Amino acid sequence: MPSHSSSMLSNVSNNVINFPSFGKAITLDDQGVYYAINTRTQAIHSIFQLIYQRDDWYLYQLESAENEDETRWSLLIGSTDYVLHSMTSAQIRQHFSKPEYAEPRGAWQVIKNSKFGFGKFTPVQADEPVRYAMLAFVDGEMLTPILIHKAEESAESEQAPTLDAAEFA
Repeated sequence: MPSHSSSMLSNVSNNVINFPSFGKAITLDDQGVYYAINTRTQAIHSIFQLIYQRDDWYLYQLESAENEDETRWSLLIGSTDYVLHSMTSAQIRQHFSKPEYAEPRGAWQVIKNSKFGFGKFTPVQADEPVRYAMLAFVDGEMLTPILIHKAEESAESEQAPTLDAAEFA
């Protein structure tokens, strides 16, 4: 019988569960437009778009253009990176094994660059829906995740522009 260290036993009480078959992976079905709601006013606060293109994930935010009647999709980039990469289980545990994330219990999948990320939370309770979060990082530390909601398919007609490799040369 394998021995269990005290640090392993102390992790039992947190909400980060490392069951690869349990946590739902971020897939092509997760592509789309997401929005954050101001909980006080119930108004839409921000709009994001998750795109999988040329074997990479990208995260955009809808912003006002110079002309106040127009908007544009802006790529959310880190200091030098813009492609989102998967977080390791150790990184997920580091960021989510904190008292403020004790409930609800479930599993996180996260893709991120150095400043921004997209999280998918699968609750332990099968009757609870999968939830999504917009993540921001400062000096390697994760700020409080922002709950985001996936927009209906009919609302996703305006797509973010495709990336041109010359833009990032």
